[in-house]
Amino acid sequence: MINKFEKILVKKNILLGNIKKKVSKNNLIIEFEDDNNINTEILDFFNSQMKKSKKSIVIISNTLKNDRYLFSVVPTFQEAKDIVEIEEIERLINEE
Repeated sequence: MINKFEKILVKKNILLGNIKKKVSKNNLIIEFEDDNNINTEILDFFNSQMKKSKKSIVIISNTLKNDRYLFSVVPTFQEAKDIVEIEEIERLINEE
């Protein structure tokens, strides 16, 4: 089982600069404190991170619809961990 991820809680009214400081080179699982008020600037930032890195970014949300972003959106933390694990396995297979 692959458990290389970092979970980030995005608090209400957080500035994008503060989020950028938290982003590491690990896979990311993102959860928003206020699931009904998700900042599109932050989503665009995570989308650009997906383009730059070969890592997974998964957002936990019951309200966000993912029709334009590269990252995955799932309703639970367990599903987010599963997506990270599946994507890591896919990357390992593609390296061979």
